[in-house]
Amino acid sequence: MKKSAVMIILLAGLVGCGGGSDSETATPNKTPVQLALESGDASLVDNANDFIDASQSLVASYKRTYNGIKRELAQDTNGNNLSDLYWDPTHDAAILSPTYGFNDTILTTNKAMNTGYDDQVLTIGVAGITSDNVRYAALGSNPFRTKQRFPNSVNQSMERWLQNLVQWVMSSTQAPRRIVLAQLDQSHYFPDAQATRHWLTETYSDSLLMNADNQCDGEQLLACLQAKPDMLILSQQLNAGDSADSVLHGVEYALEHGIPVLYLHLDGGMTELGSRLLERLHINYVGDNYWRKLGLTNWDPTSLIDKVPDSILQQQALLQRLQRDSFSVDLSLCDDKSCRADSMMAEQFYPAAEGIRQHLNRLDSNKVDLFSSPDYAYEKLLLLLADHYRQSVLFPMDKDSTETLDFLKSYFSDYTQYHTRKLNHAQPSLGNFSTRSFENMPLINKTVLLESKRSFRSAGVYAIPGQTFKVTRQDNQPVTTSIVLNTLRSGATHEFSSNGGYARPKFLTSTSYRVEPGETIYLTSAYGGTVQVQFDANDIPVELYFENVAQHPVWRSGVDNEAFIAQLKSAQFDWAELITPGFEVHAKADKMLESVSSTDWAQPQDMAAATERYVHNFPHALAGFQGPGIDTIDEIHQYGKDQGWTIETIDIVKHMNADQATCGYGCSGNPYDAYWSFHPLGHGDLHELGHGLEKGRFRFTGWDGHSTTNYYSYYSKSRYYVDTGKVSSCQGLDFKGQFELLQQSRLQTDPNAFMAAQNQTGWSWGARIYLQMMMSAQQQGVLKNGWHLLGRLHLIEREFNRLKASEVLWEERKASIGFTHYSQAEANALNNNDWLLVALSYITQRDMRSYLDMWGFSFSDKAKQQVAAMSLDVMPMTYFAATSQGYCLDEFATNPVSINGSNLWPLN
Repeated sequence: MKKSAVMIILLAGLVGCGGGSDSETATPNKTPVQLALESGDASLVDNANDFIDASQSLVASYKRTYNGIKRELAQDTNGNNLSDLYWDPTHDAAILSPTYGFNDTILTTNKAMNTGYDDQVLTIGVAGITSDNVRYAALGSNPFRTKQRFPNSVNQSMERWLQNLVQWVMSSTQAPRRIVLAQLDQSHYFPDAQATRHWLTETYSDSLLMNADNQCDGEQLLACLQAKPDMLILSQQLNAGDSADSVLHGVEYALEHGIPVLYLHLDGGMTELGSRLLERLHINYVGDNYWRKLGLTNWDPTSLIDKVPDSILQQQALLQRLQRDSFSVDLSLCDDKSCRADSMMAEQFYPAAEGIRQHLNRLDSNKVDLFSSPDYAYEKLLLLLADHYRQSVLFPMDKDSTETLDFLKSYFSDYTQYHTRKLNHAQPSLGNFSTRSFENMPLINKTVLLESKRSFRSAGVYAIPGQTFKVTRQDNQPVTTSIVLNTLRSGATHEFSSNGGYARPKFLTSTSYRVEPGETIYLTSAYGGTVQVQFDANDIPVELYFENVAQHPVWRSGVDNEAFIAQLKSAQFDWAELITPGFEVHAKADKMLESVSSTDWAQPQDMAAATERYVHNFPHALAGFQGPGIDTIDEIHQYGKDQGWTIETIDIVKHMNADQATCGYGCSGNPYDAYWSFHPLGHGDLHELGHGLEKGRFRFTGWDGHSTTNYYSYYSKSRYYVDTGKVSSCQGLDFKGQFELLQQSRLQTDPNAFMAAQNQTGWSWGARIYLQMMMSAQQQGVLKNGWHLLGRLHLIEREFNRLKASEVLWEERKASIGFTHYSQAEANALNNNDWLLVALSYITQRDMRSYLDMWGFSFSDKAKQQVAAMSLDVMPMTYFAATSQGYCLDEFATNPVSINGSNLWPLN
């Protein structure tokens, strides 16, 4: 395959002049950098700076090549520069952008044609040369159409520029003899076929051969191209009976057989064909010009000469700093995961590194094997540089004691990763992510059968660092399925913490790699790790065949009990996974061994059963959800159905990483992560899970964010006590102190003001109030189990949100949630206090005004009038005495005491 002009220039700069055969046809000796580019093996180069030198040479060569194109387009017939191009592409146009290394901008907007819009410099023309040396260009609209419909939309300078473009695309100064026109619309607003044909004939000759309308569309295109025309001009119109595949096949034929291509975009949006054509030409669709209405006025095409994308300039500056050790970064001004503005990281590292990371992730996610392509030289050099640095990393590092250059070289390699390749040397030091050596680890092939669940499930196999593994999808099911390595959040690496905080790579979880039915993909990771499978739908059987993976400790069912424990104790892997239908634990192996060795569990299957019951089932049931593995609780679910409310289904797998926390000692999310070992009844585990279930609307004004988090933990622990008679400690709550403060308030002139003045907004205060309301609901006979009050509150909150999103629904159904006197606008403006007064009164069927007034809360007259209109029995001002943890045991709603200013605490 022939190389592009740019690649030839690069290789000429990297290939040595001496050595080799005396024959005139002998191939010069290849430099180490050239060999590394071809093989993907950075170890062939001794000095990493050679990659930076090569990258700088490549950028210079790209600039020379594209400058040549821009100069050729910018000259008039006398060799003078054009300087006043005008083109109104109209609102029926698209904004494009080039892909660095493949093509460049040749035409930009500079003027908003309608008043009221900002002028913007955006790309509306792109040109490039393929690796087979075939030229192509794309314009964001059809200037031949705009000229025909609006004669003043194109001036003479633009006309000359267009002629230059056609001549450049054809690589010829001669007039074209034969042109193929394909996929051009011919309608009132878009007479593209007629206008294009007219311009070409008028510009060149009546004898120019062109096909009739639609004669070369779809499957006919290939036959038309076999006549070897001087150029193919096409757009994105897909006529009835045409297939995008047949058009793409024709374009591919053109590019492979030296037929240049000019693409003229139709309208401002994208069709399937347009998207695929631009993708093939490595041109990006940015957006519709409909609202921006941008065009060119007095535009100078020479203004593009010597232009290099800002992102590339940033990246080259970063490489130069790495090469010259010229950073002025002060890492002491960074902490945990972030840096102060005056650290200079935001100027000298982050924008360039993040740009590289995002660009490589897009290519990697699309499964582009860069080192199997003659293109992507720029990206390859970045990867090879990172690969080289990666081999010298030694964790842990410390921002205060590690040389800044060494720290940032490692950090650069974190940002510059790529898995879609067959050679990716293992990083020797992975810090506390993985301390094991896998040199003698047996590799296996394994078929994995999974029932799809959003958003991901563990595949139950392990990718060994530096070892290419394959995944073949053997089912043909309608579910999007993607492979991901690891489950760890980047925030769990605290690279700027003191005392060796940079103890592992930053980005351990890979991008995702979609695998289609029947497709085989291959990946190679420098880090290795657990393999995960993402899905976009539930309950669909998927079959995956993995090759060249290892088997780490994985528990899926009771048959794994003994092997799981034995493998954990053998300590051959740093990671282990416990998989249940609704919850998965991804843990450092030592933490997993601690979890399953708890005296609470005779076997891992007992811990798994507890996980399903106390982590998956009860918290989600209490949050008012239904779904697989979740009990149907009549006092919650049937109650909601009786009201005519929608009962939401939750059917996703939730996850925990027992490893390092992103924030604090544990941090919520899915996965949530923590430093502790997982326990199905651990308060920390249920607390982090609770963050994903709680609702901010449940907090009275001013309450702490954690005041609504812990009920799911308390409920599971209380159910464990009911199930087993065993105690799983709840948080200690000072019920006595709260009771005595309430009693004191009743002796004041204004009890409500007295309680409000206490300014009690902490999580413990709020938890006790909700527990007291739950106990009151049970004592009043509203509920057999007062805990279920929270489930009803979840249901009414969801129904409220559903109804208020539609004025029609709101007016039809607002009485079903107790907000009869509220308009939709008023509902959307409700504060938490008023909402809670009405909602709690409705679900308890008790007038909660005096009860909530007792706590010092205030409400609007409208909310109080709404409750009064319900004509409910009054919720008595009763407090339930309990020891600090007794509310989770057998002291729930067992010791009622009236709040009257005189009753004493009844417990010793």
